[in-house]
Amino acid sequence: MKKFFFMFLLCLYLSFNLLSIPSMAQQKTIKEGVYRSEDLNLSENMTHTIKNPSNNEYAFIMAFDSNQITQQYMQLIPNSEAYILTPLEPGYQLLVVTNDEIIID
Repeated sequence: MKKFFFMFLLCLYLSFNLLSIPSMAQQKTIKEGVYRSEDLNLSENMTHTIKNPSNNEYAFIMAFDSNQITQQYMQLIPNSEAYILTPLEPGYQLLVVTNDEIIID
């Protein structure tokens, strides 16, 4: 009876761990360039954060709408905290100027 009970608990424990789905959003690491919102595969009309993990490089971020009107401009200092990025709707573009990488959550 003990063996059965322990085997049951072990199977129950493993089944709960195998069926768990991570709820954290995937981080995107991007380099210098111009990115369309469709290319970044970010959820539409959701709030995302952006940060600069570099130790010594500044980063400049500009978000443009489909009419090429600037919606947001940021200068990220080295090792910056996470800042809120404007929701990127279809047709938006993101301009990144840096010598390193930035992270979008």
